[in-house]
Amino acid sequence: MKKRVISVMLAAVLVLGLIGCGAGNNGGTAKEESGTKTEENNGKKEPEDQTEEQRKEASGEQQKEESKDQSEEQQKEETGDTENQSAGDTADVQQFNYEPKKNDTGKEFRIAALTVQNNPFWVDVTKGIEAAKAALAGDDYHTTVDMITVDDFDGQVFAETIDTCIVKGYDAITTVGVSDAIVPAIDKATQSGIPVYVFNSDTEKESKRVAFVGQDLYAAGGVAADTAAALIGEKGKVGIITGLYSVNAHELRRHGIEDTIKESYPDIEIVGTTENHDSADEAYTQTKDFITGNPDLSAILVTAGGPHGAAKAIEELGMQDQIKLVCFDTTTEIVSYVRKGIINGTVSQDPFGQGADPIILAYNQLVTGNAEVTGNAFTKMDVITPENIGELFPE
Repeated sequence: MKKRVISVMLAAVLVLGLIGCGAGNNGGTAKEESGTKTEENNGKKEPEDQTEEQRKEASGEQQKEESKDQSEEQQKEETGDTENQSAGDTADVQQFNYEPKKNDTGKEFRIAALTVQNNPFWVDVTKGIEAAKAALAGDDYHTTVDMITVDDFDGQVFAETIDTCIVKGYDAITTVGVSDAIVPAIDKATQSGIPVYVFNSDTEKESKRVAFVGQDLYAAGGVAADTAAALIGEKGKVGIITGLYSVNAHELRRHGIEDTIKESYPDIEIVGTTENHDSADEAYTQTKDFITGNPDLSAILVTAGGPHGAAKAIEELGMQDQIKLVCFDTTTEIVSYVRKGIINGTVSQDPFGQGADPIILAYNQLVTGNAEVTGNAFTKMDVITPENIGELFPE
């Protein structure tokens, strides 16, 4: 059951999508913790003809145990824990955009979740993966989720990791659609009966994946362009810092920005586009270069990771009143700069949902035999500004 609210607070376009990646040789393993109960004896010898209950009454043990039982029962009521509940059973499935079905197949499933962690954005994606993992470990679901992390957006490494997941017999795979290099591996998994869900970034080339979960990236670029245009009065010079030209998600955003400006804002000039490899340090240097080459620069748009580097450069130069900065995502660093008014607008893309949603959708398909969503499952998108930051991200 899909429970989704799509809201855009500073733009007319309300579509979303994301970029992401994952897979590597660091396979996650499911860990089970078990505790053993020990019994202590105080060394006293009890009369053989005494019953257990009589012994407890004589020693006052019964009263202590009743008090302990009452205390434990009260704690269970407060936490929602019961004798038969595991950690997974108590996980809040209401936090997900899709509801996991009860596993009545009699089977246990294994899902591989391939991701990256090369910049702060992926922290919340990981939280989504871990939440889905905890929930599906419960007695109602009988599913193990292994998170596999790749160092960067290397399509060949992702492809090799997907192949390894096929060999290891995973029942489903979720992965960042890092590049077209993974398409043959996705198709091979699908032909082997393993459903594949792509998140954060989709491949440019068509694959046999079930669905893409993420931001409508091209439309999100348009939202960022509209936001920047409104901030600078629809005229002036702007620079674009993109992540990697090789990542389709970054390219979709960049093209969305450029096309929207060219089609809708004739008085805005794009003075250049540069690639920062998701690095805040590179964005810092490139921002200073843009300003040096264009003293009358009005705005900078950053399509992917590292926008806080651009914000740092603008703040150091004291140019926050002249140069407007628009970017994507809501990492701790970005939110901090929005509060200070250095970043003037950032487009969110539900990173938690990007991590969790494809896992829940893949699991539901394994249980029911049918895909709940095919094609695109766009995530929600908000435009965060200094004006609404307090409401959306209370301190």
